[in-house]
Formats: sequence, structure tokens, C-alpha cells
Amino acid sequence: MDVSLSLLVIRFAAGMLLMGHGAQKLVGIGGGPGLQTWTANVEKMGFRPAALWGAASVAAEFIGGIALAIGFFTPLVAALLVGQLFVAIAKVHWPKGLWVQGGGYEYPFLLAVIVAVVGLGGPGRYSVDAALGWDLVSGVIFVPLAALAIIVNALMIRATPAPAAPRREERQPAEARRRAA
Repeated sequence: MDVSLSLLVIRFAAGMLLMGHGAQKLVGIGGGPGLQTWTANVEKMGFRPAALWGAASVAAEFIGGIALAIGFFTPLVAALLVGQLFVAIAKVHWPKGLWVQGGGYEYPFLLAVIVAVVGLGGPGRYSVDAALGWDLVSGVIFVPLAALAIIVNALMIRATPAPAAPRREERQPAEARRRAA
């Protein structure tokens, strides 16, 4: 089997899954939050201005997912997605451990690895980049862009305040709140 065909299948599957996550955050498909609720969640995570960072994360996943799937601007898109997935892992999933059943980072980590491999190796022969003759420089461009994305996102995470602890009444189990009412 042609390695470029295998790469196309992997790249397309990962890209479409990332696009789907972006669509959940953008328009709420598949039980997703939609842009307004997603922006509120971004604000709860401490990112300011929340509208800017919410839109940036949606664009990275939605537009970036499509671009990854078709192999367009691959090193730039892969670096942006690695940065986005780094934030998802560090800010949301890391405290929950590895496994996805507990909300852990297993799934975004696997997507980050796939995206990084595509960024390093290039999108393959069956891509828009290859049709334009851009596929031969992917790794050279991807490495500094991905490093920059991770550094900027790490600094941004470091600058965000820790989420406030829930008030005492918010920590009570729902049953206790019902009995108290």
C-alpha cells in the first residue's frame, strides 16, 4: 500500500474529528456547547479576553481540522493544532489522569501525536500542499512553529488565574440541596 494513501486516511480522520470538535464549540452540534457557552467556559478557565480566546480555539479546531484533512498549510495548521491540544491537555484534562473514561488526556494526547507526526513528515502526496509543491518543507517549518505555539500557550496558561473554588453551597451534593430547600 502507498504510504501517502495511509497518511491521507490518518490525516483526514484526525482532521475531521478536530473539525467536529470545533463545530461542537461553534454551533453546538452533537451535544456541544455552542459559541456562547464555550466562550463562558473559556472565561471560567481564566483566559482573558474570553471572546478572543474562545474564537481562536474554535477556529483552530474547526478551520484547522479541515485544513489538516485536506493537507493545506500543513506545517502552520499542525503547529496551531498542537498548541490547541496542549492547552486542552494542560488546562482541562491533565488533572484527571490519562484515561478518557475519567476525563483524562488520552484522546487529545493521541490527536496531538498524530498532528505532530503529520507536521513533521508532511501531508503526503495526496494533499493540497503537494499539489502546490509545498509539501517538502513541512518539518523544517513545523518544528519552530510548534515550539513557539507551545511556549506561547504555556506562558498564557501560566498567566491565567486558577479557577476559584466553588462556594460551599455549590459543593453540596444535589440531594442535600433538595433536602435543605
